[in-house]
Amino acid sequence: MKYINHKLIGLAVATALFTACVDEYECNLQVEKPEEVAGSEYLATFDVLKSYISRDANSPFKLTANLNPSDFTAHEVAYSTIINNFDGIDVGSTTYMPATSVNDQGAYDFGGMSTLADALAGTDVTAYGGTLASYQGQRASYYAEQFEPTIIPYEPEKGRTVLFNFEADEIGTAYPMSGNSSAEVTTDPDDPNKKVLCVGRADEFASYSFAKLNVKLPEGRKLGDYVSLEFDMRVVDSHGIYGAGMKVYINGQEFNVGMNAATIGCNPNQWNRGAVIKMKDATAPGFVLPASLAELTEFELQVGTASGEAYYYLDNIYMNYEVAGTGTTVIDFEGDELGKTYPMTGNSSSVVENDPAGESGKVLHVGTESDPSSHSYPTFTLQLQPGRTLGDYTAIALDMYIINSQGIWGDGVRVIINGVEMNSGKGPGNFGCPDNAWGRGTVYIPFGTENGNGSVMIPEELKGLTEITLAIGAGSGAWHGYIDNITLYWKMDDTIIEKTPEEKADILTADMNAWIGGMMDAGGEAVTMWNIIGEPLSQTQDANTFNFGEYLGGDVEFARTAVAMARDTAAVPVQLFVSQTFEQTDDMASKADQLATLVNSYEEDGETVIDGYTILLHTVYSKDATIQAANEEKITALFTRLAQENKPVRISDLSVCVENADGSLIQAGQVSTDDRIYAGKYLSFIMQQYRTLIGEQNQYGISLSGLNESSSANKLCPWTSGWNRNLFYEGVVNGLK
Repeated sequence: MKYINHKLIGLAVATALFTACVDEYECNLQVEKPEEVAGSEYLATFDVLKSYISRDANSPFKLTANLNPSDFTAHEVAYSTIINNFDGIDVGSTTYMPATSVNDQGAYDFGGMSTLADALAGTDVTAYGGTLASYQGQRASYYAEQFEPTIIPYEPEKGRTVLFNFEADEIGTAYPMSGNSSAEVTTDPDDPNKKVLCVGRADEFASYSFAKLNVKLPEGRKLGDYVSLEFDMRVVDSHGIYGAGMKVYINGQEFNVGMNAATIGCNPNQWNRGAVIKMKDATAPGFVLPASLAELTEFELQVGTASGEAYYYLDNIYMNYEVAGTGTTVIDFEGDELGKTYPMTGNSSSVVENDPAGESGKVLHVGTESDPSSHSYPTFTLQLQPGRTLGDYTAIALDMYIINSQGIWGDGVRVIINGVEMNSGKGPGNFGCPDNAWGRGTVYIPFGTENGNGSVMIPEELKGLTEITLAIGAGSGAWHGYIDNITLYWKMDDTIIEKTPEEKADILTADMNAWIGGMMDAGGEAVTMWNIIGEPLSQTQDANTFNFGEYLGGDVEFARTAVAMARDTAAVPVQLFVSQTFEQTDDMASKADQLATLVNSYEEDGETVIDGYTILLHTVYSKDATIQAANEEKITALFTRLAQENKPVRISDLSVCVENADGSLIQAGQVSTDDRIYAGKYLSFIMQQYRTLIGEQNQYGISLSGLNESSSANKLCPWTSGWNRNLFYEGVVNGLK
């Protein structure tokens, strides 16, 4: 191996031509040449790199360099450098990856590979096509989206109930009024073939008086199912068009809808068809139907304009229902006999009695003055809503009446289901219950993700129940009071259809096939060597890491699937290698052993064939002699172990960096001439060890990591950023000899 004293280069090559420079000129003045000029002259004495390759006609050895295909197809300096010095290019493992090769439509874009294949046509340039399958460089977020369950939104049942259109009534049929005047069926003033209801008369306007319409809802419907009241209204002249506004009465309970007849859309002597009053929204025109009326199936309805001189027609009175996926299961004691007792979880008693406040019917009296409940709660057996499980329920609420502050604070309202006790963490007073009065609906306990802060968490093992034993009450050493309207709320969730393991596997194999097939089709006959599996030993976990093996039966099945796809897709015979990065800091022999073991496992089925290994070799020349000796030992051990497999071996992405004795890397622009020479010697050593230890028939070539250097980067290259040779060039030359 040559050793060059850079101080004597000028004398050693005094007659060399300036073949590495752009310009030539004559100079007769004999002076000592500057060092860099002498170096350039010396480097110009070398031939192009591939002229130094020692190989016979049957050798598979190729000298290549990593190059972005766009730099090759540009036909500029990089292109000519490849053509003159190398057998081909190495696309590299990261140039084309699924994560970075997607077009605006979300499909894979193989244009770069197609352009390269076209550029290679008719040349003897070899191209290595990059990686076809890996856990790295993947569209992990895309796969996560594809694996998301199919959600079918719950569609509320919607419909319309016709209450009155008066067509079946005889002309003159009278409906009762809430006050003066009259409401009679008559012909439509715009169409004598239709019947309508006339409220008020010319000789006696309806003065804050409304027609009383008795409604019976269809079987299975209740008033709480309805979301709006719809009707046609025609005001005679302007009688009642303003007044005190539109009103709705249900069983005599008044609701002000926030608009008058004019603002709801009426004009004098014209039909306002399809006027709508909302029943679950107070935004005008609308009101909120109270829960006390929600269960009605028969009721008295009044709707019209509140005025001292109302005179108008009504027709086509409808109610629109929308049965959302919600409901309640209620214990209200109304069906119980007075004096009925419910069991307690501990001491004291619970008895059905009349409401002491006279506000509602029957309630449950818990505890007594002399024997208050001490962390003891009334117990109920409850059948849940048909078709629902406990997991569909979202909350529980109850009315509480605390007697003389007994149990108003305590240590939390308890919910006990099938013996599992849950503490809401709030006493009745914390929920807002008053003393010696009803707190209606004030104790509302959501079913959340934890116990406490006013909520409880239903354990997973209880969520499938359709019948439960429920106990509830104030957690206190002395609770005395009444409870009523224990209400459990349920919600119909959207239908969630999870992807099955088979469906996930199908998604991945289809995408793998699209990528592998697309890349190989794009490469065509010009690219016949690929890394079928990339970085199988990698421990990297980042945003572009996706473990296919988790869904395809393991790492081995993933590899076998990829190999089968590639061979089935290829239009011409291809060679499929497994690639793995080796860093200088790795235990290279051990890592090679792991890689070989894995590749052998791929081939154990007798069908899968891996043609060879691609070793991405990142090395470091250390200025510490001891460390450098160890570095060289690792290289020897690596090739010794790989040779044992008797498979083709490619060295790819071969790089050398220089580090100080303290382990810090030196930027290429700061590497001294001596260090560059020694780094070149290390490169020569690596290449020669490969040529010596790997069987000649298995030497499939060496690919340099790059052509020209960036002064701020760490790796050394044979050419400067200005495309002049540097002393690292000689390291490549000596490695090839």
